[in-house]
Amino acid sequence: MLDWRQKLLRCLCLLVFTSPLVALASNNAVLKQVKVNTATQNDTQLTLNLTEPAKYQWFFLQNPNRLVLDFQQTDNQASLNNLPLTNNTIVTKIRAGTRAQDGLRLVLDLNQPASILVTSLPPTSQYAERLIIDLSARANNNAVITTPKPATYQATPLMATPASIKPVISLPSHVPPRKLVVVIDPGHGGKDPGASGPGGVHEKDVVLAISRDLYKLLQNQPGITVYMTRYGDYYIGLRQRLQIARRDKADIFIAIHADAYKDSYSTGASVFALSVRGASSEAARWLAEKENYSELGGVDLNGKNDTLRSVLIDLSQTATISSSLWLGGDVLSQISRISPLHKDKVEQAPFVVLKSPDIASILVETGFISNPSEERALSNAAYQQKMALAIESGINQYFKQHPPSSA
Repeated sequence: MLDWRQKLLRCLCLLVFTSPLVALASNNAVLKQVKVNTATQNDTQLTLNLTEPAKYQWFFLQNPNRLVLDFQQTDNQASLNNLPLTNNTIVTKIRAGTRAQDGLRLVLDLNQPASILVTSLPPTSQYAERLIIDLSARANNNAVITTPKPATYQATPLMATPASIKPVISLPSHVPPRKLVVVIDPGHGGKDPGASGPGGVHEKDVVLAISRDLYKLLQNQPGITVYMTRYGDYYIGLRQRLQIARRDKADIFIAIHADAYKDSYSTGASVFALSVRGASSEAARWLAEKENYSELGGVDLNGKNDTLRSVLIDLSQTATISSSLWLGGDVLSQISRISPLHKDKVEQAPFVVLKSPDIASILVETGFISNPSEERALSNAAYQQKMALAIESGINQYFKQHPPSSA
């Protein structure tokens, strides 16, 4: 009969020798291989071969220039040594690290700003997921959005594939990139002064000054076209502001306001996105007014039955609210550097000016004009410029990580 020491030893042996089998049972995707093809000093192509499809996202960082690729539930078994990378290629080095919850992070060191195009190739008998990442030198450092270059990539399978499989990816011919469009909406105006501070400062004047500063900052960026719903002290209806944004084909809509409360103690800036309740009421309006809303985010709604129209509107609004929350978070994080926050996260409310189902929209409350201290700050030209610069920085941060298609 085995004594307790022998039983313990047997259990330990079983644990040691079976642990590799447990590791093999993981459902994680595995990055098996990274291939590098450097066509010129200005163009580098990476091929990532994985055993399973994996969810991923990418973003650029600056100072120094880097591209970060984050994969969910993915392990790394690819060797990143001896890749044909030099200081003269766009990608100078590739590093791998782990993220929370079984994630993989690849960091690509870049010797200059670059544009990116990611395509997927059909699976082979060896790899279920193959990603092609094309990086090209970006002549205009202010241009954040990538545009496919005219090319055709012929995949070279690592193992023999059936003759019927021809993994060819054809990219569209070159189309000049359009500019990003920002519409700024200074609240109130004309007969509607908005809130007034204890010192007699009107909201409509403060937000117009901040909006003008923001307009000038964005105008200086060659990749952006910027408009305002009002350029002076005159009244515009809420629905008219939405119509202006749609007329100008806005990618994002920024409403600028100053908050007020019955007491003089409330302080801090806020950012709002549309609430679900506001989205629901707008969806009903779109369904009812078919003749006025026949196009949604490039999708023609004419001739669609109510059920299909409803589904398309809901899908668009869900995506737009998500984009608005991202935009609001980026703007709020920048404002927090110059102003106390009334709430430290993006709030949601059924404001009419936020109800475009296909335009990411936020409302920025720049502070409480009913608070004497904040009234003085909001009426100060230097502070107005700081607020405009913070909002601009948030917009840039959003566009870098969430670039609209075709821009």
